[in-house]
Amino acid sequence: MAAVLAFNSQAVLAAEASLQTADSAHAQSLAGSFTEAERTAIEGIVHDYLVNHPEVMYEVMAKLEQDQRNKAQALLEETAEMLRTDKLTPSRGSAGAKHYLIEFYDYNCGYCKVVRELTEKLASEHQMQAVYIEFPILSPESVQAAMAGLALYQLQPEKYFLYQKDLMEQGKKVTSIDDIKAAVERAGADWDAVREKAQSPEVQQQLKHNLEIGQRLGITGTPFFIIDGKVLRGAVRDYAALEGMLEP
Repeated sequence: MAAVLAFNSQAVLAAEASLQTADSAHAQSLAGSFTEAERTAIEGIVHDYLVNHPEVMYEVMAKLEQDQRNKAQALLEETAEMLRTDKLTPSRGSAGAKHYLIEFYDYNCGYCKVVRELTEKLASEHQMQAVYIEFPILSPESVQAAMAGLALYQLQPEKYFLYQKDLMEQGKKVTSIDDIKAAVERAGADWDAVREKAQSPEVQQQLKHNLEIGQRLGITGTPFFIIDGKVLRGAVRDYAALEGMLEP
């Protein structure tokens, strides 16, 4: 209940600010035509009207909240479209597929590893594009693993998925650079080439780009999914819940 009240109080403040600043240029031009006494009288009339007709404020709040939801959804869909067509973002399947799943994950995220089996099943049973966003937020080793992953994807995309699958096994943790090197070599890639590429401006910029996207979307933890335009945060209850998010 406290969270709801906090949200509503913010909406009221925002609504009041909206009313006070609406069409400010026009309001300023009119201000000079009223005396101080007239302005005070008008403000009193507005105040009394709102007090006697509180439903007006609820209408304003509802409109403001709907506008905020619309903007958030537009940002989500715009971001999803950008990620689905970005050549530097790892993905499987066609950008023109009927369904899509975008996953923000960290190689040291236990929940990410648990749900991966379900998302892979979802992708195999539906016409779907799966997009993987390296989003290292849990440890310095997570950052190093993400950089190596992005470097590998730019060098040899098919080996990236072997590397990713290796490090996303349940129970496996990335605790050192040796863990990352071993995974790269198990994928059949050259470690020295991957390490050099990981330090390149292209990889550094891609990782920065991922983190900036997460900040814009308000992502504070992993896993985070965008599935057919809907958001799913954290662990998934079961496969049915995941499949239920797909658009018909």
